[in-house]
Amino acid sequence: LQNTPMGSLDLPGLTLQLVALESTTAKFDLTLSFTEANGKLLVFSEYDSDLFEPTTIQRMAYHFTHLLEGIVLNPQQLLHELPLMNDTELHQLIVTWNETRAACPQDKCIHELFEEQVERTPEAVAVVCEDQQLTYQELNERANQLAHSLQKQGVGPEVLVGICLQRSLEMIVALLAVLKAGGAYVPLDPSHPQERLAFMLQDSQAPVLLTQASLLDRFPHPSAQVICLDADWQEGIATQPQTNLHPCLHSANLAYVLFTSGTTGRPKGVALQHRNAMNSRASWPPLR
Repeated sequence: LQNTPMGSLDLPGLTLQLVALESTTAKFDLTLSFTEANGKLLVFSEYDSDLFEPTTIQRMAYHFTHLLEGIVLNPQQLLHELPLMNDTELHQLIVTWNETRAACPQDKCIHELFEEQVERTPEAVAVVCEDQQLTYQELNERANQLAHSLQKQGVGPEVLVGICLQRSLEMIVALLAVLKAGGAYVPLDPSHPQERLAFMLQDSQAPVLLTQASLLDRFPHPSAQVICLDADWQEGIATQPQTNLHPCLHSANLAYVLFTSGTTGRPKGVALQHRNAMNSRASWPPLR
């Protein structure tokens, strides 16, 4: 706030006039300056255009103006009661932007929605990991091959499959493959203690474990049949059909089982069905 009185400068034989200079470089991220002149309050805003859009600054200026008007209308209001937005903006914020209700396909399974996307955009990139990527078609074909192999191992509805893999393309392939085979997956974080991993695998009674050779030491005495995706892919999985499977499955079947943190005791598995996951499908797949 610049409110120091400005004295006049009179020089014999000279006429002086203030000239406003336009600044082209912001000294700070955002500066708001006030100057009192002739009974008015002049407001000047300077901002870093790399951080703020002009519309953002305009909106901030409008909100500040609305705040001042609210103070004038009722100076006795508490600070937190003063308005920043008008009724139209409040309605947009509270009502319009929260109208997110959408039809939920309760009769479909997660992998079926994925297969529909494959039909729509087979050549589009579906997943990227560092310098690797797969299109929807490639991801679908790999998942189908693994799913066919899992079905031959007895994986079907309500059958759990443990997945202990580093975050990679193979992890996404494994998740989809289990669902396509009709089973439900149990995510096992390889960074967890060995005792916890062993407990979750045993407690879930998963007959199959998908992992990789470098993680075999995390399961010294596994109770499940172990399939190493990196070591076993070329030997058998790659020879399986790439076509979609059609297991006898419906949305009430299990999709995955997540274990709690175990802060109050032993970890407990939470079972979720396909139709449960439909309501939160924007964040699928849940990994850890």
